[in-house]
Amino acid sequence: MDRQIVYPGQILPETSLLQMAKDAMIGVAKLSAAMLGTSTMANGFAVTPTGPASLQVLCAPGEIYSLTSIDALAFSTLPADTTHSIMKQGILLDGVTLSCPAPGTTGQSINYLVQVTYQDSDSTPVLLPYYNSANPAMPYSGMGNNGLTQNTNRKGIAVVSVKAGASAVTGSQVTPAPDAGYIGLYVVTVAFGQTTITAGSITQYSGAPLLPAGLLQSMQSGQTLSANDIGVANAYAANFTPAITALTDKMRVCIKVTNPNTTASTFTPAPGVIAAAAIVGAGHAALQGGEMVATGDAWLQWNSSIGGGSWVMTDSTGGSQQVAAATKTLHAVQFGQIPAHGQCRLAKSGANLVLSPYNGNKLIINGVMQAIPSAGVSLAATSLTPSTLYYIYAYMSSGVMTLEASVTGHSADAATGVEIKTGDATRTLVGMGRPITGPAWQDSTQQRFVLSYFNRANRVAQAVFTSNVSTSSSAFVELSSSIRCEFLTWGDEAVACSIDGATTPSSSTSTATWCGISVDGGPPEDGAVAASSQLSGNSSPIAVTFSRALAEGYHYSTVMLLVTSGISVTMFGAASGPQRTALYTSFRG
Repeated sequence: MDRQIVYPGQILPETSLLQMAKDAMIGVAKLSAAMLGTSTMANGFAVTPTGPASLQVLCAPGEIYSLTSIDALAFSTLPADTTHSIMKQGILLDGVTLSCPAPGTTGQSINYLVQVTYQDSDSTPVLLPYYNSANPAMPYSGMGNNGLTQNTNRKGIAVVSVKAGASAVTGSQVTPAPDAGYIGLYVVTVAFGQTTITAGSITQYSGAPLLPAGLLQSMQSGQTLSANDIGVANAYAANFTPAITALTDKMRVCIKVTNPNTTASTFTPAPGVIAAAAIVGAGHAALQGGEMVATGDAWLQWNSSIGGGSWVMTDSTGGSQQVAAATKTLHAVQFGQIPAHGQCRLAKSGANLVLSPYNGNKLIINGVMQAIPSAGVSLAATSLTPSTLYYIYAYMSSGVMTLEASVTGHSADAATGVEIKTGDATRTLVGMGRPITGPAWQDSTQQRFVLSYFNRANRVAQAVFTSNVSTSSSAFVELSSSIRCEFLTWGDEAVACSIDGATTPSSSTSTATWCGISVDGGPPEDGAVAASSQLSGNSSPIAVTFSRALAEGYHYSTVMLLVTSGISVTMFGAASGPQRTALYTSFRG
């Protein structure tokens, strides 16, 4: 800060005294700018109702800090200085009373803006004595003995005024903008027929650059950085003191949340002044819901590089916290990254195969966990070859989960352990199918041609003789292809088959009958043969079972019979009823 130097015995010119005052003003101004910046700010000026209440309000004393030229006019003999601007302080020592009359039209209201500006004011005129060289004992009255008074004080003053907006239907009235050089402080709303103004009619002007009481104490308590949320759920807003008029990277504020968020959300720190921008989590993704809770504190930091400008929520008490996707072993993981695979089932639905979510909705495809749509993923049998075994694979096509049928087999991916289309990790195995003529998918009682690879369920194929079937063959022969149970099976699952029926010979000759279960028309399975000895007119029950793993793919089971005596033996069948022979085949898929 500049200081004037004077010496003992020196005749002190008025310019030295003037410059001392000017230097002190400039020093204080520079300190103010260093502390407050160069944007216009105000301190005090609280607006309250009169007592007793009336259609007037009281504006309390206060100060305004405004960037303006050092001296717009000459300061005594010091010339004007409009080249340099400094942060000047304008003071209002005594409060003022402002009138806010009610509108004259029924159903209308007016918003009044209380505003303030800085002004230099030369005042306190005095008839000053001047040195009279002709007669030093008789000083001149005024400069050159002109008898005129001169201002002796240059004040920086705060000029407060009230500006009326346009009268309009209540609820649609608009607060007027501050006049040039002014800043808005408070808004007073007065309705038709109103006779008194209460505290409920007075609100702080949006964007009012009011300093909190006790700057250092406010910094310690966080008052300059925190405010209460005045918005609604998912669209948050707050007014800060001093008001935020522009955004800069790394600006960090805290709001006390009023309403919890339920989906993606926005925030503005100055409604009507700064446009709302998206709030993103620490993972730089939009909020999903539950991150902000009522009465919780949310810390938001401005980052102009995210999504064209976003508020990054660095912390939120009581709410769920968002993190970026983990890429290292010690990173926190997102809920969607918690390992999950095979949360689905493949089944026939209508004419199509449908892969549906089951106990979750996650499926790893090409090493990435994907979500199965809630409606499932469909596959038609169009252009497929009937009676051909197809493996069903899921893959991603432009971000959309899709199914394909392929005759190429499957194997475990060496990198992930996921069962994939051999040689193609982009395809994950989800099932197996075998179309019939049409082509069309089939999953009937006697033709089980659809299997799910995941969440396998117990499946049963069943066939019966609808009429008696006879044979006299001395070698095992299939009684009828009508009782075949056709099915698909996985190579790591066991298949169980059983016969429940009865036979009777056609003559009195004693005969032995052997009944067995055949797979794919081969000899009866080991241990799946039963023998009976009987005479004509007598029936013998037959019960045969076996269980073993089969090669993966398509198979059928059937009933075979052998007669030792050369006579005809009949196995019972019927259109309905418990006496007919039935073949059951159970498996999983």
